[in-house]
Amino acid sequence: MFKSIITSVLAVALGAKYVVGQEYDYIVVGSGPGGGPLAVDLAKSGHSVLLLEAGEDLSDDSMYKNLGMATAASNDPRSRWDFFVKHSDDPERELKYRHMTWCTTNGSFYVGLDPPEGAEQLGIWYPRAATLGGCAEHNAAVFHLPSDDNWNYIAEITGDDSWKASEMRKIFEEIESCNYLEKGTPGHGFSGWVQSSQDDGAWLNNATDGTTFLRVMAESSGSVENTNGSTISLADLKTLVNRDINALDPNRDQLTGVFGMATHSDAAGYRYSPANYIKEALKENPELPLTVEMNSFLTNIQWDQLRDFEPPAVMSINYAVGQSAYGADPRHDPAKNTTAGFAWVAKELIIAGGAFNTPQILKLSGIGPADELKKHNISVVADLPGVGANLGDNYEGGVMSLAAKSFEGTLGRYVLQLKTSASEKNRDIYLWHLNNAFEGFWPGYPDNLGPKVLTIPFVHMDPRSTGAGSVTLRSADPFEPPEINFRFFEGDSEKDLQAMLEAVRFGQKVKSLLPESSGLTPFEELHPCAGDGTGCSDEEIKEYLKLQAYSHHASGTCKIGNVSDPMAVLDSKFRVKGVNRLRVVDASVFPKPPGAFPVLPTFMISKKAAKAILEDAR
Repeated sequence: MFKSIITSVLAVALGAKYVVGQEYDYIVVGSGPGGGPLAVDLAKSGHSVLLLEAGEDLSDDSMYKNLGMATAASNDPRSRWDFFVKHSDDPERELKYRHMTWCTTNGSFYVGLDPPEGAEQLGIWYPRAATLGGCAEHNAAVFHLPSDDNWNYIAEITGDDSWKASEMRKIFEEIESCNYLEKGTPGHGFSGWVQSSQDDGAWLNNATDGTTFLRVMAESSGSVENTNGSTISLADLKTLVNRDINALDPNRDQLTGVFGMATHSDAAGYRYSPANYIKEALKENPELPLTVEMNSFLTNIQWDQLRDFEPPAVMSINYAVGQSAYGADPRHDPAKNTTAGFAWVAKELIIAGGAFNTPQILKLSGIGPADELKKHNISVVADLPGVGANLGDNYEGGVMSLAAKSFEGTLGRYVLQLKTSASEKNRDIYLWHLNNAFEGFWPGYPDNLGPKVLTIPFVHMDPRSTGAGSVTLRSADPFEPPEINFRFFEGDSEKDLQAMLEAVRFGQKVKSLLPESSGLTPFEELHPCAGDGTGCSDEEIKEYLKLQAYSHHASGTCKIGNVSDPMAVLDSKFRVKGVNRLRVVDASVFPKPPGAFPVLPTFMISKKAAKAILEDAR
């Protein structure tokens, strides 16, 4: 019996009893950037597919459709999962994080350095989304290709040339439906499932502070050759904000300056995510063999271990049906009953729960470091020490200031990419601007400082000192969130801090070059260098960055690698080592953080995985 999304949602809402024990060719756990498109592609190939999503469908809600409301969406308790993480193993260093989160005696959150008496330290807030479409439903929707080196590295370590950047570009073209370029533009797709759009710069027609700010950004970054000292023309500025950040260019990864900000959105600028793809596929073909069960949380994998001469194979799954079953859900009530669900796996199980939940699922089902599993009395199915290891992320920071007057009009949507002295090859800073406060993530963020505030945030791409983090079990309870520690800046971190320092200095330079006639100067810098921004040494700023850097694009905890690598969890076809009929397809597979934002690379590996699975099914 195949159920549409609407039927599934109503069944949960009305407390209907599920038909348990049904068999599906494929079961996909997680409807985000990895799992959602994969489930649709498998079903479109004629296979029966069960897609489990732990949250509900909110994709028609204006809060989720409107990209300008991404902050509200990530704070929304209807979809929010609250993970509290560590940045290091040093308790004293952790207490210096300005946005440390605490639970007070009345159950509310306190964020800061001076918690009230009796407050419990929770950690650094790291929100995830449990909803149809996953984190692609609450993110800023940045649609950014990683460097070619990111893909070529995977090809190199696995020996699988299908991972080469030239082959992955073909997958990008296959999945994209580009709204902002002329059809037929090389390197882009125009008939794929995920729509992409970009601000066309129409806002530049008004003489706003945004035009003045862009002109200084362009001049500071050398985006336009301007040797005679004349003012950059409006036409040149429009060309810059329409510059294609994902262009097919052999030098793309070295190009710097101003680019348009591409997003996974439709032609009208509304969010387009896996939720749209899933719902449209079911609408177009009501007989599509895709069953979507909402509010359904995987608790355990059952194994067929009857044949000693073969590795254990996935046989079936157990899952809980009910709203807010997982402990990270702010609405979670441990006393609330859930309904038990069960399904047989005919061909394969694909886990797409993300960099935190996927390793937790595997460990609870007996796949992971043997010593850790035994500590929690979990039977070892496959001793894979890499499960939950290699947790990495890009480093993020910024410059936040108050202008002398309120900004007038929009500042526009575009980005600027820089190559710092720390980079040996590619651009390594992705930078933008906001007329609001943004210094990371904490419950209720951001603290809005009014119309005078200017934040220049940045992402440091391809960091060297990341990947030392871990996701470990607290218990064998599937509903208890794991222990998460990123271990930022371990090992050789000097080049990463240097790159971030140069991004800060660039942001400070931009402010200093704004003309007095704009009325915006002088700025009062709030962070990282309080005052006029000139009173801090390089070392002081590096120390600030080391303590206050943040992130929200976790990856790497079930990495792909060479089959001979003991820390590799997956082969190049996404198959989990040591067992049969199990794959992982989400951001946890990346050996290194992929580019500035992982959502587009994860869309791409979803399609790549679909091809690999269907090839094996022939």
